[in-house]
Amino acid sequence: MTEHEHEATKGVTRGDAGDVVAGRVTIKQGGARAVRAQEVSIRQGGAGRVDADKLSITQGGVVLARAREARVVGGGAAAVVAGEAELEASAATVVLSGDEAELEQSAAGLVVARSAEVTDSVVGVMIAGRVQARNVRVLADWRHALAFGAAAGTVLWLLSRFSARD
Repeated sequence: MTEHEHEATKGVTRGDAGDVVAGRVTIKQGGARAVRAQEVSIRQGGAGRVDADKLSITQGGVVLARAREARVVGGGAAAVVAGEAELEASAATVVLSGDEAELEQSAAGLVVARSAEVTDSVVGVMIAGRVQARNVRVLADWRHALAFGAAAGTVLWLLSRFSARD
């Protein structure tokens, strides 16, 4: 057992850790390369990758978060993949939810969910079966994304045809 695994079994990891594997992990004002646990709590810290049943991030960040339940408050993530994802005053590039995604005063580049509840937020592209939205700005829905993809494909095809003639 490494030093960081030993510390993680006590419940708190401070400073920088490499890979942490435990039942329950709390990171306060520190970071880890990868965390795998049943329950992970990150407060004013960060991690490269987190795999957990339940994930809570407060004023922290993670590159890739995979969890059954993920909650991010005042933080950020490159990608959140969860059964249920909740962002409050946070930002994420991609939010993929198998069930429900909730965003409140947050921003996301892409949201894909079975059901989405979005309040006072900005979303680049949203794909959801059911959407409840209040004071939301969606930059592109699936129709805009489809039209953009078709236009971009046509332009790239035309450019390849012209360059092939030279």
